[in-house]
Amino acid sequence: MRRAIRVLSIDGGGIRGIIPAKILIRVEELLQEYSQNPEAKIGDFFDLIAGTSTGGILTALCLCPEKKGSTKAKYNAKEMLDVYLEHGDAIFTRSFMTRYLDYFGLFSPLYQKEAIEKITKEYMGDCRLSDLIKPCLIPTYDIERGEAIFFNKMKVMKGSEQDFLISDVVRATTAAPTYFPVAKSTEKKFKDETFIDGSLFANNPALCAFIEATKFPCEPMQREIHILSLGTGSRDKHYPYRYAKQWGRLGWVIPVIDIYGSASSQTVDHQLKRLYEQKDIMPNYLRIEPHLSEFEVDKGLDNTSPKNMEALQKVGEKMIENYDEQLKIFLKKICDSQKTYPHRELYRKPK
Repeated sequence: MRRAIRVLSIDGGGIRGIIPAKILIRVEELLQEYSQNPEAKIGDFFDLIAGTSTGGILTALCLCPEKKGSTKAKYNAKEMLDVYLEHGDAIFTRSFMTRYLDYFGLFSPLYQKEAIEKITKEYMGDCRLSDLIKPCLIPTYDIERGEAIFFNKMKVMKGSEQDFLISDVVRATTAAPTYFPVAKSTEKKFKDETFIDGSLFANNPALCAFIEATKFPCEPMQREIHILSLGTGSRDKHYPYRYAKQWGRLGWVIPVIDIYGSASSQTVDHQLKRLYEQKDIMPNYLRIEPHLSEFEVDKGLDNTSPKNMEALQKVGEKMIENYDEQLKIFLKKICDSQKTYPHRELYRKPK
């Protein structure tokens, strides 16, 4: 029996994770309406969720179980948004060094690791990759081994010993260079792992998620893979030649990080659109990405002022307004596919 694979992908973007978090509230409302289940949550409807950096936080929250062994999601979409609204300011609290000695973070990370570690531990507890209610794909980069790493529940299900704590996974994928210190696992058996933010190579993990979906045991065809991809806002930032021509290593540090994230996200969207256009299945791919230049919002990753967080929520609301009809069509389709194909078929090879 063939079946549809429903994929949710969420970009990196720091505090701008408020934007996809706000959109997910509307997504959850529609899923509850179409499934006629007022208790339905995001994790109940997507077969694979991928997220980088702040998207990794949302991925973990979507898939965290009520308790170990449960197949029910613990958090609803409103609770995910509240993580940003209630704890964003604590996460982006300046370190002593950058407050008093190195304001621009030239010689040390701008922010401390303790707050984000405490918050992720509070929400994720001792949950591991193997405990998540569905497969995940969360990118990071191991700087000691020099290789891209994807935290992947499917690998653990197939026998991989790298069953990391989710709190460590979140810490790894959010370890943005210049913003936070590099991440080390809290467990001795993984002490040799040293990670930085996956946004450096997969800020938009939708294409990585597409490839992962093709590996599922049910062997889906491309037309059976439905992707909802949520961005955190394209920055549309420009760097005039008259300034950039004079930059050396120090001058390029922040611009290079900005460009890597934006360019990779745009490239992935272009590639997926081309793939789906060629198969004449564009309705199976929906990308929602606001242009931040159209809004009165700080384009940075770390502005947690009440004014900016309120502005980010308004961006999310505007995206819901602009894409509501497309969301309804897309989500109605994936709800119908769940009624047709029970989740257990996901792990079976077709007869």
